[in-house]
Amino acid sequence: MSVTRGDPQRREQVLASALTVFATFGYRKTSMDAVAQAADVSRPGLYFLFSSKEELFRATMQRELDRALGEVRTVLATPDMDLGARLVAALDAHLGRYVGTHLSEGVDALLEHGAAKLDSMYDDYRSAFHDALTEAITASGWPTGNVVPQHIAEVLAAAGEGWKHRVADRPEFVDKLALAVDVVLRP
Repeated sequence: MSVTRGDPQRREQVLASALTVFATFGYRKTSMDAVAQAADVSRPGLYFLFSSKEELFRATMQRELDRALGEVRTVLATPDMDLGARLVAALDAHLGRYVGTHLSEGVDALLEHGAAKLDSMYDDYRSAFHDALTEAITASGWPTGNVVPQHIAEVLAAAGEGWKHRVADRPEFVDKLALAVDVVLRP
């Protein structure tokens, strides 16, 4: 467990910069010097905030996953949106954050190939995401026939995972999510 050190705004600035550097160069090729330069902090200042590259990487990825899961939970709890719109917004918040940007492939690679450095963090967040979708479907009372809400959540997440690698931009991604949600929720 890491100890939070330093000014919260400075940490946030470093974590935002670190995401870009890690996504651009990958974990192995990213140096603390490159992150310090991108964040406009001294190397000793960076080491004051994060004692190692692994600690910085974990904090960076945890920040991104926390932000995504927070947005997912917020949109799923929005009372004035129908279930389909909430599911599309939740899938987009979790999976579409970087679709169509220069960070898309890099962030995906960090999450998928940096798993050893993240231990179970990514799997835990993915499980929490599926649970949030399942709870929203269950709470909606939507007729699911013979299919359990958990399976609907898994199918939607898998569709989103697949589409994010096949579309050109985020609006197209959202259109594909809307289609998937419409198909899955069709009575």
